[in-house]
Amino acid sequence: MMFTTKTEYGLKAMVRLAQNKSKKPTPLTQIAKEEHISQSYLEQIFSKLKSNDLVFAVKGSEGGYVLSRPASKINVFEIVEALEGPLAVFYCMAGESGKIGCSAKGCLTRRVWDELQKNIIKTLRKFKLSDLI
Repeated sequence: MMFTTKTEYGLKAMVRLAQNKSKKPTPLTQIAKEEHISQSYLEQIFSKLKSNDLVFAVKGSEGGYVLSRPASKINVFEIVEALEGPLAVFYCMAGESGKIGCSAKGCLTRRVWDELQKNIIKTLRKFKLSDLI
């Protein structure tokens, strides 16, 4: 399993917002420049973050993005899930048992993958955005 650059860049951008002590909106142009990320790619990422209520946009000449709640109230799992979708270590675990070709009752390895997935989610939930600044 490998996360995409959406998660890498999205998390870096969210840390930039969390570091903003002035609480003024941070323009994507600034984040793009500081993190060496394409602005158009950041716009796609922020669209997902916004639709998942992790950030909100402020329009105008002084506009940009702001965290929707304190950094201590946003965990890394929320960011990953907003950008990647539901976390699944295997395709068969992405939906309910049996819907994507998985036979949980007959799967001899399912217990290992369930445990792995639970631990990944637990770890990502443990870390708050505030822990990264």
